[in-house]
Amino acid sequence: MTQNQYDYIIIGAGHNGLVAAAYLAKQGKKVLVLERRDIVGGQVVTESFGDGFTVDSLHAGGTLRPDIIKDLKLGLDTPTATRPPFISLQADGNHLVLDSDPAKAAESINRFSEADAANWKPFLDFMDKASRFMHLANETIMPRLPKNFSLAEGYGLAELGLDLRLLGGKDMMRVIRGIPMTAEEFVDEWFESDVVKAAVASLGIHGITLGPMGAGTGYTLMHNWANRG
Repeated sequence: MTQNQYDYIIIGAGHNGLVAAAYLAKQGKKVLVLERRDIVGGQVVTESFGDGFTVDSLHAGGTLRPDIIKDLKLGLDTPTATRPPFISLQADGNHLVLDSDPAKAAESINRFSEADAANWKPFLDFMDKASRFMHLANETIMPRLPKNFSLAEGYGLAELGLDLRLLGGKDMMRVIRGIPMTAEEFVDEWFESDVVKAAVASLGIHGITLGPMGAGTGYTLMHNWANRG
């Protein structure tokens, strides 16, 4: 192999390109990453646009999957207590503040609905389970179908099915039903206040061109929830 020969060429040194390159390099592949800008990181970059004007990227709410952080020894951690609250601004100034502390979030929700405040902790418990399953699904290497299928490749898929079953019958069905749902249908099953429902459903349409009544935005809601930690 000459100096200018590579096993893989990756276009773009954003976080996805860098992760892919790192995993390929760990497998002993020779990788070339090309980036047109003089800064790498893509949408996870914090950069300066002038004196006193430093901003985060457009999608700063997401995080790398825990298994990626561990595999690549990145040493990153975002303690829950340090995460800023999710604030839904209201025209009358009575803003909904979804703090990372469930008790504080419930206090804010209680101003809009006592029932929704009571449902907040059970909802968080379910979303934690759904997030763990989303991470497991992302970690699973799917078998090559329909050709070259082997039992060894199918083992990961079978294990994922077991992980889904271990959620328990009720939560397993909630995850399965939630994937094709609209974000509107998803939040309707948990909350009664339009303010609370709109705030939670907004995660289902972040970064895409669908609205909250778009099929599959229930999955996007769970995916984005997991991605934000």
